[in-house]
Amino acid sequence: MPYKIAIICVLLPLITVHLTLTVSISFDNLRACLPYWSHCHSISATGRQYPEFFVFKAFMIPTAVFMGMYWLLLHTWLKQISDSNIKPHIITAFGCMAAFMLIVYTVTLGAVGEPYALARRLGVTVYFGFTAGGHLLLLLKFKQVNTQMLNIAGEVKAMAYLCFVMLTTALASAVAGFLWEGWDNWENAYEWWFSIIMISLFYCVARMWKKTGFTSALSTKVKVKNTG
Repeated sequence: MPYKIAIICVLLPLITVHLTLTVSISFDNLRACLPYWSHCHSISATGRQYPEFFVFKAFMIPTAVFMGMYWLLLHTWLKQISDSNIKPHIITAFGCMAAFMLIVYTVTLGAVGEPYALARRLGVTVYFGFTAGGHLLLLLKFKQVNTQMLNIAGEVKAMAYLCFVMLTTALASAVAGFLWEGWDNWENAYEWWFSIIMISLFYCVARMWKKTGFTSALSTKVKVKNTG
């Protein structure tokens, strides 16, 4: 079950944004273009108008719920694989806040008015920032874990590479936006690429969960007294 939830966190947002882009183009709400190249649309633009407006919300809110579940499961897994006094509470807080702000962003997308626009900007910034930040903190926690023994060293290395690319390109994007006027034509494309890199981190963790045989179930221990 945890592995499937992590995979959902990869596939559901990926399918959603491409589906809403396709619907939007089909209804002539957006012009046809390749979102991973210049002069195309932002991710937000694919879910602002009708009817893709409803599709975006119908899929992205469940995505946020599954991501919240992912971070809670990650907390449990980290406690299980480490004999040290590992404390993943900050990671969990980062992740759950990111999931909550994704809901805020999704709910307010398409709404008119400055308060809604502010909520959207705050929502998307916190979602991206805290999701990336939570996974960066996770990399630090792996220093307290014997990844070789768990056979997840390859996934940890892949995750480190992805985080490096994510951070360096984000810095390069900020510098390019400040120094190069033409970057405005590429900024939306970079948003799509950044999203792909970021959700790939969920896949790395999914692979780790599968390799370590991580399972989780809701249960309760209640002793029922026989009063008969």
